[in-house]
Amino acid sequence: MVSANTAEKKPEATSPVVAPAKSKACTPGVLDVPLANEPASAGIMYNLAEHPKSIRAVAGRLLNEALEQQKSPAAGLACADCKTAERPRVVYKVAPVHFLHEREQKAVCLKLDAQTRKRPFKFAPQRFATVTELNDWVMAFTQGQGEAGKELYRLCSANCSPRYQFEIGQDEKGLTVDTRVQCGPARDRASDEYAVSTALRVECGATKGAVAQAR
Repeated sequence: MVSANTAEKKPEATSPVVAPAKSKACTPGVLDVPLANEPASAGIMYNLAEHPKSIRAVAGRLLNEALEQQKSPAAGLACADCKTAERPRVVYKVAPVHFLHEREQKAVCLKLDAQTRKRPFKFAPQRFATVTELNDWVMAFTQGQGEAGKELYRLCSANCSPRYQFEIGQDEKGLTVDTRVQCGPARDRASDEYAVSTALRVECGATKGAVAQAR
């Protein structure tokens, strides 16, 4: 996550390519394979006009690219000598880039940051038919609209800033989304810059072709 530091470096755009992992011993567990990390603007005029650098436009493009990568057999290569338990899920994150100095932060925000860093706020799973519907819901949610958005603003109150993680699965019926939010330091509202990133969350199971040992 992004720490409360006004000297944060701007995120650099990266190409959404999954690099094949070198063969290595199987270590079962969950692995996040980074795909892309790009800056985007939350400025209202950018988003109303759907400017290419708006959060809506950047998110829509990166999500579509990630969902295509999700279908690729190359995603399973990250598990090396482990078997891939199931199709990977897309992890989509949105976070402010610039924050107020710590001396300007409210105590409640620093307290919430420590708490939700360990245990993020969880919201009910959602289902959508298309990326456009998902993006519309995310925009409304982050602006405090709808039942989930209102609950978000109640939990992350004062001038504390949410940092979002959406874990997205895909099947023949559409998209399923699990939402986690870390509520932390207030962002510097002189900047509308956010970091938008995507990754594939791969579940690596037991070693391929493992033979059960006799007791």
